[in-house]
Amino acid sequence: PAADLTLQSNATTATASPSTGDLVMLYTNFQGTATLNTDIKGYISRDNGSTWIQGTLVAEGDYGSQKIAAFHNKAFTGSTGTNMKYKITTHNQSAGSKATHVNAVSLGWA
Repeated sequence: PAADLTLQSNATTATASPSTGDLVMLYTNFQGTATLNTDIKGYISRDNGSTWIQGTLVAEGDYGSQKIAAFHNKAFTGSTGTNMKYKITTHNQSAGSKATHVNAVSLGWA
């Protein structure tokens, strides 16, 4: 059965505390259609997940049967650090009506 989930990366160390971050993901609407920023959300952190910054996901096309969603140049605020992480959450998942599969995620920073 479909269930809401939280996917969180392991930390990757940046060489310096970044000021902005990017998140790109591939996902599939296995059942129903996920609404970006409602049914699937993306977050970034530069302090090992103590402070999460939610970005506004934007549709960026398709890659085969997968959808591309991303946000770019999201400013980090309220924290410092070099332990970079991403978090993806799904919401409103329900067996028989909505099931969203996250297939790949990329985190970048500057």
